[in-house]
Amino acid sequence: MSTNERWFPGHLKELSEAECLEQLGEHHVGRVAYCDQDGPVVIPVNYVVEGRNILLRLSPHATLASHLRSADASFQIDEFDDYTQSGWSVLLRGHATYVDVADHPAATELIPWAEGQRSLLVRIAAREITGRRLLPA
Repeated sequence: MSTNERWFPGHLKELSEAECLEQLGEHHVGRVAYCDQDGPVVIPVNYVVEGRNILLRLSPHATLASHLRSADASFQIDEFDDYTQSGWSVLLRGHATYVDVADHPAATELIPWAEGQRSLLVRIAAREITGRRLLPA
């Protein structure tokens, strides 16, 4: 048996929405996915959770901002351990829109890591939140 094989495969467990929201709330970087004229695009971003929604601060001049003006989008986070071959992932599917910072107090907690002015607030309103955990055998 090679070093990357296991005697027993891991077990997949579906996460409840509450567990998914807990994972989303414990992290600050995820990936936004949307489609443009060339196909799917995935971009890492800083975020904060507000209820069942994700808030992002973007530059109003960014390509990402132009695609999230009013569009379906997905948001994903995950964490994996190569050594134990275990981990989890959460996927939020919803609709992105521009929103007013004054209407979303959670936005004050959102501090982008990248330089530059990020004055545009985008909300991805969840339509569906799912997740899975891979447990070691």
